[in-house]
Amino acid sequence: MNKMQALTQPELLAVLQAAKDESQRDHALLLLCYSHAMRANECGKLLVSDISVKDWTIRVRRSKGSLDTTEKLMPHSNKLLDEKKAIENWLKAKPESPFMFPSRKTGVLSREHVSRLFRYYAEKAGLPATKRGIHALKHTLGQALADRGTDIKTMRLILGHSLITSTQRYFEVSQSAADSAKQAVLLSA
Repeated sequence: MNKMQALTQPELLAVLQAAKDESQRDHALLLLCYSHAMRANECGKLLVSDISVKDWTIRVRRSKGSLDTTEKLMPHSNKLLDEKKAIENWLKAKPESPFMFPSRKTGVLSREHVSRLFRYYAEKAGLPATKRGIHALKHTLGQALADRGTDIKTMRLILGHSLITSTQRYFEVSQSAADSAKQAVLLSA
């Protein structure tokens, strides 16, 4: 199995900027997909009632037997990453629909449509073809959490994994890194 490639911070911001330049809906959609480690179908089926602007939370109804969670929507000093502002702006412009990110035809955005949107903005942002899959957003959050030393149990909840073995993939270590860590301990003894 090929290892999913995480986006760098500049790549993530470039995709979000490309979306924001064209569509408030698409920017908010992709930002929530990233910030809440949502799959394409979960983002497409998100309901307006899943978001509370009273306490700024989002109910994430996960598929594939993953954990449903209710999470905080976060403000951010970078306008591209500010979930509250993105949601506020989109709700002002959003057409009437029970779906948070409605399509023009059926109301619900299909998994394929969300994937095409991400691929379109990733291409506009100049990302390589290997990073144009929508699941790269979930992987980007997971890898960033692991790289910052987030413990695996906390990551499991953030990513919505029902099995901790799904979370473990973010902690793969090369033999050279393991050898270096062991050598550091042996030399300090």
